Amino acid sequence: MKSIFITGGSGFIGTNLIDYYIIKGYNFINFDKAKPLKKDQEKYWVEGNILDINCIKKAFNQFRPNIVIHLAARTDCDSNDIKDYTDNTDGTRNLVDCIKEFDCVKQVIITSTQYVYKSKQHPFQSKENDYLPYTTYGKSKVITEEITRNANLSCTWTIVRPCNVWGPWHMRYPNELWKMIDKGFYVHASNKEVIRTYAYVKNVVHQINAIINAPVEKVNKKTFYLGDLPVDSYLWLSGISQQFRNVPIKRVPSSLFIIPATLGDLLKKMGIPSPIYTTRYRNMTENYYGPTNITIREFGLSHPDLQNNIKETADWIKGEGCVFFPYWSQKKHK
Repeated sequence: MKSIFITGGSGFIGTNLIDYYIIKGYNFINFDKAKPLKKDQEKYWVEGNILDINCIKKAFNQFRPNIVIHLAARTDCDSNDIKDYTDNTDGTRNLVDCIKEFDCVKQVIITSTQYVYKSKQHPFQSKENDYLPYTTYGKSKVITEEITRNANLSCTWTIVRPCNVWGPWHMRYPNELWKMIDKGFYVHASNKEVIRTYAYVKNVVHQINAIINAPVEKVNKKTFYLGDLPVDSYLWLSGISQQFRNVPIKRVPSSLFIIPATLGDLLKKMGIPSPIYTTRYRNMTENYYGPTNITIREFGLSHPDLQNNIKETADWIKGEGCVFFPYWSQKKHK
């Protein structure tokens, strides 16, 4: 039986991946500095930090993994200082160095992000290492990828770039976007289609699992965007509104958001939170494709129905997930 070493398994994707692997009956551990979100996952948790290379080596010696799935990372876009993303840079370097030292490791998946490349003029890269990073987080993941590509690993390695991942156990959206939608504060800043590539977390988990079970020649030294097919963002956002409020989201011209976004940037510099700023405005109004069609052709989707996925996520927020969020918990008990 394969032994799988998951870094960052206490996070959003990791929580869903571990649920999936429990059902599959796989042999795995979750190496993470944070305790799991779910009580029933604690028995798989080994406390450790990827910034401590000796800690990784100790866990490798004890578990002797055949497969490493590297999810541990700082994933927000809140900082403009690359030094704040050492989990993505130094942490990945530590892990790769350990993988090179332990010949028990036969395969590794390194998680990057769609944000390593974004261009209006040329939506798709001409080659996998043709980088144009979006945000400092994206820059940190370029370093993640370059560490992997230049490591001369003897094992099978694959880089995966999840697109905009969402679904149950996402711990930020319920406190931000979905709460705004539920309160009726969110309006769609475009009267036109805004095509985005989303990634329902259970499809991401399915695709990661398919990669570790694929023939070596199909995945070795390859890069895959993880997620669903691109869709008009209004369909996703309005579907969420229908679940929470039973009404679609209103559309307004994008030009109305330019001045508020600029003011939001000034407020952020002053340390004052703002619901709208330039980066968020661009996310609302700009197309952002990810070539997930290639991944879907090779590995498929386990949950292809967008509206069913939205309902499943809304049910989680209203049920099991509400205890993590005061807003949703209070609403449930009113």
